[in-house]
Amino acid sequence: MALSETTHALEFLLSEAPGGRSRESGTLNSGQSCVAGEVLGRIMTAAGAKVSGTGDGTVGAVTVGPAAQVGTYALICIAESGNAGTFSVTAPDGTALPNLTVAAAYASQHINLTVADGASDWDIGDVIHVTVTGGDYEALDPAATTGEQTACAILIGTTDATDADQGIAVIARDAEVSSALLTWPSGISDTNRALATSRLAARGIIIR
Repeated sequence: MALSETTHALEFLLSEAPGGRSRESGTLNSGQSCVAGEVLGRIMTAAGAKVSGTGDGTVGAVTVGPAAQVGTYALICIAESGNAGTFSVTAPDGTALPNLTVAAAYASQHINLTVADGASDWDIGDVIHVTVTGGDYEALDPAATTGEQTACAILIGTTDATDADQGIAVIARDAEVSSALLTWPSGISDTNRALATSRLAARGIIIR
């Protein structure tokens, strides 16, 4: 009988940072079965709320893009007008994103939402925070919209979470890995693979 040997735990790893800095614990979402060396995304949840100011418009549902960062996005009103206004948008790492226009859908590689006008207009200096929280890991899925489309880690050991969530360890930052021993989504396009590679590189995970 022929046997097929799967990738061993950490077989893909060429080098990592000292002191366990490259590694992180987490949870593989139920319904997933992933092998050592599989490229992972992470489910993210996001919500926005006014922090300060006189404007009483609402913050609509927030979805995340492929460059979304875990942390708090700061939206600050920089221009006011009747039933409108403009907010600057700053990512958790301090990156300035395109401005947001009140009452118009805002789309970016980071967050997507609509800030509505209210009975009291937004005033200069009003602040909205959009908080992005990282949750369970799943196999990378370029077609997803809830975080799994963003490559962010590599699974250390084969894990079957088909029936229930399972605890896992991942390489999350500052490491070199073997291209030949990584597992990608079946049929991933060259464009999506290049994007995923760049997202991993932004975390210090270099594919050799």
